[in-house]
Amino acid sequence: MTNTALQMIISTLIGSVVMVNGALLNSEDVINTAKNTVNQANVHQIATVLELYYLNHDQYPTVEGGEALIDLFKEEKLIRNRPLDASVFHYTTIANGQDYELSVK
Repeated sequence: MTNTALQMIISTLIGSVVMVNGALLNSEDVINTAKNTVNQANVHQIATVLELYYLNHDQYPTVEGGEALIDLFKEEKLIRNRPLDASVFHYTTIANGQDYELSVK
């Protein structure tokens, strides 16, 4: 096998389109879907931690934004690891700390 043939094979395997079980998949779409799935899973975990915070403080955190929320959770030792990208989360407290809105941007 020549170097050119090997390079073509490697380029095909690493290219932006991947064939899985006979279906062509755009690798960028696969990566974006995976990121969205991880972010949704993180939202559920953050919601659970929000409930723990509420049990300890009788209100939800009064910070704004995902980064500030995650920083607070780290300070309170409610989480060990930060999500890959906390900036993708929208968090705001409402009703004087008795409720909140949490979503992926």
